[in-house]
Amino acid sequence: MTSFVRSCINSEMPRTSKSSAKARLPEIRARLFDRQRDPPSRIENLLTQKQQTEFRNIATVLDYRRGGITIFSEGEDAHFVYSVVAGIVRINRHSDGGRRQVLAFMLPGDIFGLPDSGIYVNSAEAACPATLCRVPWIKLRELMLRQPSMQLNMLIKVAHDLREAQRRIMILGQQNTCQRLASFLLDFIQHQSFFDIESGRLTLPLTRFDIADYLGTAPETVARGFLRLERDGLVRRAASRVIEIRDLTGLHELQGQRRRSDN
Repeated sequence: MTSFVRSCINSEMPRTSKSSAKARLPEIRARLFDRQRDPPSRIENLLTQKQQTEFRNIATVLDYRRGGITIFSEGEDAHFVYSVVAGIVRINRHSDGGRRQVLAFMLPGDIFGLPDSGIYVNSAEAACPATLCRVPWIKLRELMLRQPSMQLNMLIKVAHDLREAQRRIMILGQQNTCQRLASFLLDFIQHQSFFDIESGRLTLPLTRFDIADYLGTAPETVARGFLRLERDGLVRRAASRVIEIRDLTGLHELQGQRRRSDN
């Protein structure tokens, strides 16, 4: 095998990393079932430090150096469950005609890859450089059996993701493109990994094709939608993938309006 071929193969493979595991403990983030304060609880880490350590001890930390690398494919045997430590993972499914639909973006604190009759029902790809914890499903199940609180945490997380999926159905069915973009930006603003509160800048390491396939529209429509948000003074593109949020209240108001045409 030539050195060129070896380098191409190695660039597609994630690297295991012990240093990443020590630097940051894995989290599972969701909103709690019970309201503990007013206003309702924010999304938070469900795991205690002991649970984080036990989760890490049965995990392999994988570093994906670039986006576009497949983590698993639809129909494969599901031997592992993954949690996102850093970066973004897109969950995809293709129609019979080959068209891609991005079903979800997995962000730090999200867990994905839960099996369905022993297989993966969707495909997962790194959308940008990412660090993941890969846990054998059998070991995760054993951990949950040993610790009932872990079962509750997983139930809270799965219920949270179900509610988010239901909310997204409403967004796709009842909002126009600009409103969908506003909802999309407001979702990412909640994550400090991507949003800097002091500067008001949101870093989106996603392509317009990713965003379009997530919002159920065309890349050109996404581009026009961003231009309209800029024209209305809600955002400003500071760089190709950096958005300055100029009017947070205006984004919330746009999101909550009745649907209007895109024109």
